[in-house]
Amino acid sequence: MSRGPDAKPDDAKLFATRLALFYAALFIGFGLYQPFFPIWLKAKGLSDAEVGTVLACGMMIRMVATPTVTFLADRSGVLSLAIVICASATMVAFLGIGMAEGFAMILVGVLITSFVWSPMVPLADAYGLAGVARRALDYGRIRVWGSVAFMVANIVGGVALVIIRPEQIVWMIWLSLVPLAVASLMLVRDQKEVQTGPKGPSFFNRRFVLIMVAVAFLQASHAVYYGFASIHWKAVGYSGFVVGLLWAVAVLAEIVMFWVATRFARDWRPTTYLLIGGAGGFLRWALMAFDLPLIVLAPLQALHAAGFGLVHLGTMAYLAARLPAHARASGQGTVSVAIGATMAMATLIAGWLYARVGAYAYLAMAALCLVGLAVTLVARAMPIERPGLPAGGEKDAPQPQREGAGG
Repeated sequence: MSRGPDAKPDDAKLFATRLALFYAALFIGFGLYQPFFPIWLKAKGLSDAEVGTVLACGMMIRMVATPTVTFLADRSGVLSLAIVICASATMVAFLGIGMAEGFAMILVGVLITSFVWSPMVPLADAYGLAGVARRALDYGRIRVWGSVAFMVANIVGGVALVIIRPEQIVWMIWLSLVPLAVASLMLVRDQKEVQTGPKGPSFFNRRFVLIMVAVAFLQASHAVYYGFASIHWKAVGYSGFVVGLLWAVAVLAEIVMFWVATRFARDWRPTTYLLIGGAGGFLRWALMAFDLPLIVLAPLQALHAAGFGLVHLGTMAYLAARLPAHARASGQGTVSVAIGATMAMATLIAGWLYARVGAYAYLAMAALCLVGLAVTLVARAMPIERPGLPAGGEKDAPQPQREGAGG
């Protein structure tokens, strides 16, 4: 694939390097927040149901924050500026969580922080996909550095948890947000683009909606894992270091997937990614419902490469092909809202189930994977509808992954 007329080699290298650094900084925070923030909530005296409520409400705020922020970012046409504002606001807002006491105040702090933190992933993906397409870069090999940082944060956080008290976890997370603000300032500033493509939401046809529903179910199947895996592993006797390593195994598999996917899956349709990824997720959750020995549990986490990695790559490939320039951020935001709403409901259910049946709550997550797989199959059987083309007016042929495919 040749570079665009405005893509110089030095510019492409600078863009890729700074975007990779930003993804790394962004996912350092997530790598500490996801596995260890629930432990901090428990250390602050919250019940399992209250932990689930706090985490779910933090996700629910996406339904307001993400479409609002991404719409305003699309209207401005300069996504890099929106990223800087959100990164700086997140660093400031998280201080409120650290100083909060009691369920109500912690919940308020999480809601405020999530309002500015949750839009950052769709903003970064919209900004990144546009820049990658313009410069003919490999999205997977840039995004992989976010996963590397996530894994390192898992390990470092696990080691730190052996040294520090659980009540101090929140400050460890806050410190990780400082390089995020710095990295956002280093991003190559994007230029406001002339609006091209459909002026309305014509890319939201039935097939698009079904694929995004499938993605939402497949990603929401991680609710028990994200909310209660660390708590459960600690409860059955694993140290904070082992907990961090278990998370790290999952992310290492994800890293390998991002790095090699364009080599073996270049001609896959996005729905192929979803089907294989959903099958891997189903197997993982069905087995994790039982307290398997560590020698089995650790390698089982490698299925994260399928359940998250392939599903994410398939989603990005589909969106890259579907979203017009003037709707990149809001389109990503809409998808993020669908995933966030489904994840929030799944997390509320996860908290209720985990409090009653423990690890058997993973069986409900396996069921979500089955729903996601079924919806994917329905969408895959439908004819492609592209803006300006009648339904069924285009052959559903595979396309190179970095360019995106019809589905």
